[in-house]
Amino acid sequence: MEDGLDLLKKEWKKQDSNLPTYNQKELYKMIQKKSTSIVKWIFIISVLEFIFWIGLEIVSFIYDFNDIIDEANLTIFYRTTLIINHIVIIGFILLFFIRYKKINVTDDSKKLMKSIIKTRNTVKAYVWFNVIFFALTFIITNYYTVLYLEVDTKDFIWAYLIGVFLVMLVFIGLLLLFYRLIYGTLIRRLYKNYEQLKKLEL
Repeated sequence: MEDGLDLLKKEWKKQDSNLPTYNQKELYKMIQKKSTSIVKWIFIISVLEFIFWIGLEIVSFIYDFNDIIDEANLTIFYRTTLIINHIVIIGFILLFFIRYKKINVTDDSKKLMKSIIKTRNTVKAYVWFNVIFFALTFIITNYYTVLYLEVDTKDFIWAYLIGVFLVMLVFIGLLLLFYRLIYGTLIRRLYKNYEQLKKLEL
């Protein structure tokens, strides 16, 4: 039994000796390359997401889905929120691009670690802005829609509000699921790179 274990250990040592070894500089370059790729994908996905929402707005405009908004005198509010949303989202997209460029040219591990943490925090802020902004816009729009309907029946109003609240929860749930699957996966990989850099610094 002991002979078998000794042979097994020898085989493992042989395998370890055949594995490529990397110095600290080479490992840093590998981590930097992986981090750059991840942040690049965050930037690309955020641009594609922005294009998707713009596309939905165009479709809703073509097929007159916003008529109820116009009739409820919410046109100014709706357009204002759209402008604010677009400006902030474009701001986040530019931040992702800047983070990508910085990580790509950083030649110091401590600076790279800081860039990774900043990117991670920026992604989290981007996700929560989208979720909170959507919820607030949805609530305000439907509140004024109820006022526009001018319905005196309390049962109908409560049924409408409960229905709206449930729809909002479903949309928020789907939005959070999408962000967790896409952005969550990417920032978890990015944080693994951060942990590897910390080990290199020790």
